[in-house]
Amino acid sequence: MRKLPQYSFNEGFYIWFDINSKEEYYSTPLYMYKTDFNDDLSNYKRVIIQEKDFYKKKPSKKNSAPKHPATILYPFAEQFGRLLINLLNADFSNFNKAYNTFFYLYGFELLREYVPDKELINTYKSEEELTKIMKRVYEDSYGYVSDMQYNFRKCVDFVYNLNGNEELKNSKPGSKFIASLVTHHNDVYSYSSDIEVILDTYSDKYLKYGNQSLNKLTEELDQDDSFIPMTNVYTSEKLSNIVFVVLEQFVKNSSLPIKQCQHCNRYFIPKIRQDEIYCDLPNEDGKSCREKGAKQTYKQNLEKIPALLEYRKAYQKKFMEVARNNNNKQLKKDFDSWKKIAQGKIKDYKQGKVTEDELYKWMIENK
Repeated sequence: MRKLPQYSFNEGFYIWFDINSKEEYYSTPLYMYKTDFNDDLSNYKRVIIQEKDFYKKKPSKKNSAPKHPATILYPFAEQFGRLLINLLNADFSNFNKAYNTFFYLYGFELLREYVPDKELINTYKSEEELTKIMKRVYEDSYGYVSDMQYNFRKCVDFVYNLNGNEELKNSKPGSKFIASLVTHHNDVYSYSSDIEVILDTYSDKYLKYGNQSLNKLTEELDQDDSFIPMTNVYTSEKLSNIVFVVLEQFVKNSSLPIKQCQHCNRYFIPKIRQDEIYCDLPNEDGKSCREKGAKQTYKQNLEKIPALLEYRKAYQKKFMEVARNNNNKQLKKDFDSWKKIAQGKIKDYKQGKVTEDELYKWMIENK
């Protein structure tokens, strides 16, 4: 039976889940190619961030491209289900897009069968040498990755009724998922093999908790018997198998659905409420779809509700008057007072305390 690596290691991919904190953790070696880490040492985890530079923290050998070893003790952390979401949303149309939307996070350990000479060496002499190998891996694995992405999208659309899929709409996601696997409803069932489960044991906890005194650790467990979590770890040599594990765990253990953003159409997992319609995934301009969607909804409301349109017109007029007369303190004071009262009226309208006609009348009389 395979055991977890005790310290740092230079090959393999391991993933596990904390259902209560809605996080997933994985550990795999990564080349520091346009990436960096944000470490949260107090919580034993780290987050990967993208960098524009080839290698922000220069290695000892100038221009070399080393593989950063992994460790189980300080894994990479992300939202529960995010590996699946990133796979569904990834753009695999060319190498740069594939790397920037997926592989910078998860590396190439899960594509080893497509690696030239079956080996990812620990240090490349230059960025050019590294990217040359990466591009060959991408080109050789493109068909496999694209087919896999299509199959997972098809499965998720069925389970969560997305992209117009109305099949068994009133059934539970978990029931649909299991039934689809058993009946071979789609090709995702073929990804459920070649997965190893490494059972958690208390002896594996020594590195993290072994430096505490017996008395202190006993007291901690008296207060919370889940203080030392027991979590099974999953490993595989294939990307499709790891994505399957994430989907299976999410369907079984999450009360939240997978949805599609009404602004960008990407797949996402709501943070809190099931009725969220906009994602908070990053965009190139730095603004989330949630921010953009709120502005879009506000503009649509302005067009539909005359009272809000009158407020916007009056606001812009008064704001420009203040800007043109910036020395007139009374004008600024009057504007601030009007704005506070007007926004209070709008709040009352949204809470049902005043009608739309009453709000419109006030806006007309006080514009």
